[in-house]
Amino acid sequence: MIEETLGAKLLRGVRGSPPADSAAVRDLLEQVSGLVARHPEIDEMDLNPVIVHERGLTVVDARVVLRQTG
Repeated sequence: MIEETLGAKLLRGVRGSPPADSAAVRDLLEQVSGLVARHPEIDEMDLNPVIVHERGLTVVDARVVLRQTG
C-alpha cells in the first residue's frame, strides 16, 4: 500500500538522500490501525507531520477526536 502513494519515491531516497525507514512507516500504520480498531470511540486521528528518518520516525504532533456520546 505504501508503494502506491505519491510519497513512495521520497521514501526510497531522492537527490542523494538515503532511503527512509519504510518499515517504521508500516509499523506506525499497523499500530494506528490496531488502536482505532480497539477503540471505536476514536472518531478522528491526525498525525502531522510524521518525519521518517533513515532509521525510525518521529510523530511531531498528534490530534485525536473522540466520538460524542449521549
